[in-house]
Amino acid sequence: MDKKIWTAAELEKMTPAERHELSEASIVRDLDEAPQHLVERARQFVAERIATEEASQAS
Repeated sequence: MDKKIWTAAELEKMTPAERHELSEASIVRDLDEAPQHLVERARQFVAERIATEEASQAS
């Protein structure tokens, strides 16, 4: 299911509390609910970063 995309005009009509609530509701806290292609890209990035750091520490 697609999530609603809010326009700037719609956001401007909201109170700060409403915008905050909307922002909090949009945060994905469970990796199983996140787009898996993004999770995989993040895993690859972290693995490469760890490998780079370990290689520089071994030198």
